[in-house]
Amino acid sequence: MLEIKKNNGIYIHIPFCRNKCDYCNFYSIPIDDAGIVESYVETLLKEIDYISELHGKVEADTVYFGGGTPSILKPGQAEKILNHISNRFILGANSEITLEMNPDDLLPEKLEGFTGAGINRIVLGVQSLDIDMRNKIGRRGKTVSSSGFDLFFNHKGFTRCIDIIAGLPDQSGEQMLKDLETVTAYRPEHISLYLLSVDEGTPLGARFHPDERFENMQADLWGRAMEFLAEKGYIHYEISNYALPGFESKHNSKYWDFTPYFGLGAGAHSYVDGKRYSNRMQAAEYIRSGEFLYEYDTRDSDSIIVEFLMTSLRRMKGFSGEEFSAVTGKALPEAIISKLDSLKNEGMIEINDGKYYLSKKGLYLADSIIYQLAEDYL
Repeated sequence: MLEIKKNNGIYIHIPFCRNKCDYCNFYSIPIDDAGIVESYVETLLKEIDYISELHGKVEADTVYFGGGTPSILKPGQAEKILNHISNRFILGANSEITLEMNPDDLLPEKLEGFTGAGINRIVLGVQSLDIDMRNKIGRRGKTVSSSGFDLFFNHKGFTRCIDIIAGLPDQSGEQMLKDLETVTAYRPEHISLYLLSVDEGTPLGARFHPDERFENMQADLWGRAMEFLAEKGYIHYEISNYALPGFESKHNSKYWDFTPYFGLGAGAHSYVDGKRYSNRMQAAEYIRSGEFLYEYDTRDSDSIIVEFLMTSLRRMKGFSGEEFSAVTGKALPEAIISKLDSLKNEGMIEINDGKYYLSKKGLYLADSIIYQLAEDYL
C-alpha cells in the first residue's frame, strides 16, 4: 500500500446542470431525468469503496462537491455520500466540506438540508448581477435577488463564499464595481473573482472574438477589482481568490500546493503519490460500466517543472527553490533563475526571503510570464 499524506482532499464531481451556460468549457451535461442523478450517486458510493480497497482508510480533511451543478443533489443524497466517505476514509472532525450552489437552488429547505448533512462551506455562483451582462455571456438561471442574498447570509452554520466573473464584453468598471459593492456589503468570508475566459468550442467563443481592446479592458478591471477588494479587507492569496483572514479555501489550496487529492465521479481528476490520473468516462458510461478505469498522465521531468511553475505562481506567496526541489527532485535551474531576475528588473516578479512571486503588475500577465519561464521545458 502506498504511503499517502494525511491531509488528503476528496473531490466529488457532479456533472449535471439544468442548462449549460454559453461560456462553460467544463465537462457537464444538461439533465431532464432526476433518476440519473440517483443512479450516479449509487455509482459514486461504489467508487468510494473501490478507492478504499486500493488505499485503505486514508485520512482526509477536505471534501469538495464541484460540477456541473452539485446543488442539483438532494440534501439526502449529499448526506449519503458524506456518510459513505466517513465510513471508508478517516475524515477529521474539523474537515472543510464545500458545495457549489446555483442560485436556482438557493432555497431555505436546501440550505437547511445541506448544512444538516455536514456541508460547512457553500460557494454561491453569482457570476454577474447585471441582466445585460448575463445575456451577453449566456449565463443561464436566475440572478440572485436581495431576498436571496438575505437568505444566504442570514442562514447560520456555514462559511459563505461567492463566485463572480469580471471582464465581460462591454462591461464598464462601474458595472463591475457595482456587483462587488453589492456582494461585499454582505461580508462573505471568501470571494473568487475570475476574468472571463472565451474558449473555442463554446457558444460564446463562436460569436465573440476577444481583441486587444477587450484584453486592455480586462486588465483595467482586474486592477480596479484588486484595489477594491483590498480596501474592503480581503486578502488576495491566489490569482483569482480573496478571503477574509483565516477563510482561505483549504481544499483548493491542495491543488496549488501539490497535496494529494482523490477525484471521484465521471470526468474527475486525481493527484495521488505524485501521479495524476483521471476518469475519462462520460456520466452514462460511468453509471453503466460497473468498473473504474483511470487514465494516468505520462509526466516526464520537464512536464513536472512546467506544472510546478504554472501552479506555484498562481499563489500570491509564490515559491522557493526548496519547494521547487521537493516537487521536481531537481535544483532550480540557473536558466530559470536568470529569467526570474530579468523579470524582476521589468517589475513583473518580486523576490523576498528566498521566495519568487508575481508582482501586482505581473499578475494580469501571469500566463505570458509562466510561458517565458517554462518555454525551454515545453
